[in-house]
Amino acid sequence: MLSCHIPSKHDLLVIVHLICCMCGIGSLSMPYIFAQAGPIYSMLAFLLNGCINTYATVALSHCLLKLRHLPHIHTYTDLAVHVWGRKGVYIVQATQLASCFLLPVAFLVLGGATLLPAIFDGAIDFSPAVWIVLMAIVLLPIIYIRVLHEAYIVLISGAAATFIADVLATVDAYVAHGDELYEPTDTVGFTNVLDTFGSFALAYGAAVVIPQLQHHHPQPEKMPTALVYGMLLISGFYVTLGALGYAHFGCASPNNLLLAMSHTTSRRRVAYASMFLHVSMAFAVLVNPFFVTVEKSMSPPRLLQDERDNNDDEEAVDVGTCDIDIDEQSFHPLDTPKMNEDGPTMPPLDCKQPSGGNDNTEASISSTASTSSENTRRIVFRTIIVAIQCFLATLLQSSFYDMADLIGASLANICSVIMPLLLYYKLFANEISKTHKLLCWTVILVSILLGSYSTIHAIRRIVKNASEYTVFASVPSAKRTSYPLCPAGYADRKAQWLDSFTLYY
Repeated sequence: MLSCHIPSKHDLLVIVHLICCMCGIGSLSMPYIFAQAGPIYSMLAFLLNGCINTYATVALSHCLLKLRHLPHIHTYTDLAVHVWGRKGVYIVQATQLASCFLLPVAFLVLGGATLLPAIFDGAIDFSPAVWIVLMAIVLLPIIYIRVLHEAYIVLISGAAATFIADVLATVDAYVAHGDELYEPTDTVGFTNVLDTFGSFALAYGAAVVIPQLQHHHPQPEKMPTALVYGMLLISGFYVTLGALGYAHFGCASPNNLLLAMSHTTSRRRVAYASMFLHVSMAFAVLVNPFFVTVEKSMSPPRLLQDERDNNDDEEAVDVGTCDIDIDEQSFHPLDTPKMNEDGPTMPPLDCKQPSGGNDNTEASISSTASTSSENTRRIVFRTIIVAIQCFLATLLQSSFYDMADLIGASLANICSVIMPLLLYYKLFANEISKTHKLLCWTVILVSILLGSYSTIHAIRRIVKNASEYTVFASVPSAKRTSYPLCPAGYADRKAQWLDSFTLYY
């Protein structure tokens, strides 16, 4: 149940954490959503998607509240295992690992094909393909860190960088271009409205961080209300950003707000550098759970045991939008030796006694060799994975918006809406009314249908874009000349103002 109360300090931390997790690359497409669906339908789409994601987030919180008496349920995976059994592990981790692998590819595309060329414009002239590889190489030292836990400073810094980039891009639009560009979207079709679903799903996809936030909240019963506050605030930011962008650019709103910035001001470099800071941190933080999980599944049992002995506090990794739970092994605490009149009792004869100095030396040498071998394997494996991501980013360098749409409509939609509501229905089926059951299943089915539609169309656009240029060849920058959402003759009527800035695609 929701209760209206003034947020406490812990509630505010939850709200800030939730907003920071959602404030990312999804915000760049907000003006384009308004242009796609028009102001009326886009507001309805905002309302619908905001309500769906808020409902799913609160439902997940209620699931955790219902099971809070069970000490072993800390993560999303724990909850899925409790409800669905061992198959829950595969369902949750498959979608989250896919997100942790594919989202960094989108970051490489954005950073290498858009941000770095603009930051070093006029100083270094490399092709986008080279920038993508250089970006990955620069991030390798951070990627090699075995377990990278997300800190509040990293989280807040990444969100602040995104906020700065969004604000600068919006201010630049009004300062540099005047107000002559606006014309409303010509005709809004039903498919235009449906195409916005993937962008919304990516922008709102943060349900997987709820278990960790709730686990650390001293009053978890207040979590649902705090989550509603957080969702309302981020929704307000998205609507404001989208409305301001559409009010200026109208039907010509870009699918990446940064692309419309004037090339003659220093604001552009600052905005691009801020967003590059965000995607760099997000890349390293998001891909780490994928590495940790796969490496643990491939490591020999002896190495896994050594890691558990030395790193008891690093068995679970919860990072950003990825909540990957590493299987925890049960342990048996040692009893304190019982005292009797003659002193401490001796351990049983069959207990292993500490070895001598030579044995300790040999064990130390063996442990050092094992650690060195494990480090080598980790570096080689992570380098190969990043190389694969670079390959995909180079192949898809012209499809950043479509990649983000695909990830949002498929993986983010499953993790943040469909699975939380399936868990909720499973746990509360005997407690909720028939009307509530109908609502729950309606949201699930609508999310599946819209997600499937957006996923299929995003894949089609990606395949089409990939077929229009040679593999590994850099996509040449070309000034935008097509405005499919605008009335006929828009480019001719606005030519003198469109030429005042360079909008590249």
